Amino acid sequence: MTFEFLGVGNFFAKAHHQTNVLINGNILIDCGASAGRSLMDTGRSFADVDHIFITHNHADHIGGLEECGFACKFMLGGRRPKLYLTPEMDAVLWEHSLKGGMGDLDSGLVGLDNYFDVQQIDREFDIDGVRFEVVPAFHVPQKFCCGLKIDDRIYFSGDTQFAPEEVKQIAPHVERIYHDCQFSSGGIHASFEQLLTLPEQIRRKTWLMHYGDDVDDHADKIESAGFQIARQHIAYEL
Repeated sequence: MTFEFLGVGNFFAKAHHQTNVLINGNILIDCGASAGRSLMDTGRSFADVDHIFITHNHADHIGGLEECGFACKFMLGGRRPKLYLTPEMDAVLWEHSLKGGMGDLDSGLVGLDNYFDVQQIDREFDIDGVRFEVVPAFHVPQKFCCGLKIDDRIYFSGDTQFAPEEVKQIAPHVERIYHDCQFSSGGIHASFEQLLTLPEQIRRKTWLMHYGDDVDDHADKIESAGFQIARQHIAYEL
């Protein structure tokens, strides 16, 4: 399995793009506003994306879906990538976020199905032989968000506030953890100082993602704590 970050940055990142992941070259986890540009930077396009899973309803994770949908429908022969949604996401993605830009009553474009092959999934599902398990996360009150366990080898936290007991419970059962990280306190993401409280054996299998463009200013303390830094456009073989 290849695990490639199209971006590793937070909502505001410019140099590192937003945190979206491409698995095996055709499975996209989240499709933020920078996804199309990042695909282009590596000689690819939405024509290469066959499957999309969305973790939550923020623009750095869904902001590229309009571009993807329009490109596939109007420039790529009407192909419909499969869009995998939890029931919680299926209930809000179109009505709360995409309808205003993608809806067109006169043309009969009235829902996600006009652009994507929508797959409502349970907590466990398979895509092209890769096994996924939804891990609910607390990110923003009253908004659904999730991470993923992937092939029982990877824990991808998604956007989350610090949940140490959950990380400790999952960590012994996976080979690698990709975890949300910010270098300030407060807010709606796990902070580096909080992540430092994890046991050393967990830190040493944890790669930080969803950080700011200033991540290299913190590189020494990241590495001395045992963490590694996930980098964009590197296809990690797992």
